Amino acid sequence: VLTKEPGSETYRATYSDSGKDSAMTFYRSSDGRFYQASGLKGGGLIRHIDKPYSELREGDAGYDEELLDITDDSPLLEDILASLSEDLYPTSEENVQSIYKKYQSGDAAAGETEVVLCRGTIGPQAENIVSFKTAGGIEGGDVEVLPVSAEIAQEQVRSGRIVPEYTTDLSVADRFSREHYLIIVKVKVRYLTRGSVSESGWVMPKNTPVDPVGIIDRTYGKAENTGQANASK
Repeated sequence: VLTKEPGSETYRATYSDSGKDSAMTFYRSSDGRFYQASGLKGGGLIRHIDKPYSELREGDAGYDEELLDITDDSPLLEDILASLSEDLYPTSEENVQSIYKKYQSGDAAAGETEVVLCRGTIGPQAENIVSFKTAGGIEGGDVEVLPVSAEIAQEQVRSGRIVPEYTTDLSVADRFSREHYLIIVKVKVRYLTRGSVSESGWVMPKNTPVDPVGIIDRTYGKAENTGQANASK
């Protein structure tokens, strides 16, 4: 049973398992869907090594008999993630925007809502994001960190390599992670600033606390060219 909190789009619920109760909160977006804001967590980080078409077997996601001679490409991320876990799917751009606008309009509860975003980056940085649980893979996550200013966000869009930029768009993540790594995280909306509109980008400070939910090696067993990484830090 969801109980609505007065003057907010936040709802409370209790999950019971083996006599133990866990408090959970949900945020209702403009399309009527509910998103978990806090409480019960999932099954932990999912690791996966993406295989090229040449190594896929009948029954594997994206298998195509006519593509078995391709050693440096793989099925679309959408197909890969569908075979792993629905928890790895980014939150839709429409819903991130809806929750973000609510927060910008003064709804503090909306800012506490976690959304799922992803980005392509080099292997060492992806592992640092997992280890340090920060958007930029640096030590010292700060729960009180303020969002990136609009000016810095625009500089990131123009020049790149300034602040971490994540996306809701799997086609963008597919492009930047190919021959590199894909990192997927949960992050609270209050840390976000609009990034590249055309790439459905969202920027945040390097020391933003994140909850890594997935890391996918897309190097196809080859040495990674670290000079061709994502244009964000």
